[in-house]
Amino acid sequence: MNNNTPPQTARPRRKLLLAAAATALVLVGGGAVGYTLVAREDKPDCETVLSDATLQRSLGDAYREDMDCGALGRAIKDAATGSAPGRHTLPEARTVQATLAVVSEDIEQRHEPSIPADLRAPLAATLADYAQDTYEILSGVNGEYTHREDSAPWQDGKTVRMSAHLDDLINVMRAVSEDPAAYADLRAAHVRGCATHLAAVSTQATGSVYSGPARSCAAGLGHYDGIADDMPESGAEEWRSGVLQRLKTTAGSPPPYKVDRARHIAGSWQQAVIERVDSDQTQFLKGDSSRIVGIWTGARGDGIDTKRVNDLELTVASDANSSTVETEGTLRCTRHPTECG
Repeated sequence: MNNNTPPQTARPRRKLLLAAAATALVLVGGGAVGYTLVAREDKPDCETVLSDATLQRSLGDAYREDMDCGALGRAIKDAATGSAPGRHTLPEARTVQATLAVVSEDIEQRHEPSIPADLRAPLAATLADYAQDTYEILSGVNGEYTHREDSAPWQDGKTVRMSAHLDDLINVMRAVSEDPAAYADLRAAHVRGCATHLAAVSTQATGSVYSGPARSCAAGLGHYDGIADDMPESGAEEWRSGVLQRLKTTAGSPPPYKVDRARHIAGSWQQAVIERVDSDQTQFLKGDSSRIVGIWTGARGDGIDTKRVNDLELTVASDANSSTVETEGTLRCTRHPTECG
């Protein structure tokens, strides 16, 4: 992962198992509407989020002091997302930052990555709409994002981009993912990002140009693996079953590779998961990075049993595992911050 140092004006960040835990500033969160929620014993409320002055300014006339969590969540989503999926204005992106900064701070203060049930769906929908940004943050290799962790959103040509600290994003993703459908949607959105990058690799590519997109994909998937591992064991199989059910209901028939490369890769991944992954597997979805490499290289005609492909599958599996360990450490620090100092 990229270790570029944030700007000197940045607030000190928690360094996994090395430095003191800091108050988090989560800048991204997400998923889709209509999820079946996983029950928890703790019931965080929206008082802290609702009282944040920056968020109040971002919501403008939509803010009301007496809003419940559901109304607050809907107002946040409306203010953070536009009419065109994945396309944002600077004010919309700033609303995401204002919203999720206070959500993350609340998570850190309570030492538990959970959020009120009524906030999960709207924050999940928001995060899914910012999937291009979350892909870059989770992959950790785009220096433009790592240098701007403490900066406001920026204009890149016609595209608005937004960065965040990795541990902030992990905390919010974990909280949202208590809903298995949210987790399925977010993981699928990441795979679509993987597919887009892989589809752009030329047939003549070699070295890091060839392997880089697959490794970036795997680095992000490893964080999702760590979140799945963090689900309570008592309900893990039911949660995994919910993830698979969501992937099944949202799956379509993948087009031929020559017709649409990216949709072929992402669609073939989803079909393979539905057909081959069981909810009682303790290694649930952990082979995705190698699975995607196999789909991609097979469609390209690279030869699935060649040394180059086999070596890449081993490398991406290692990359995913490294991110899994990092996510486990982040969540451990959230719950037990004294272990990180």
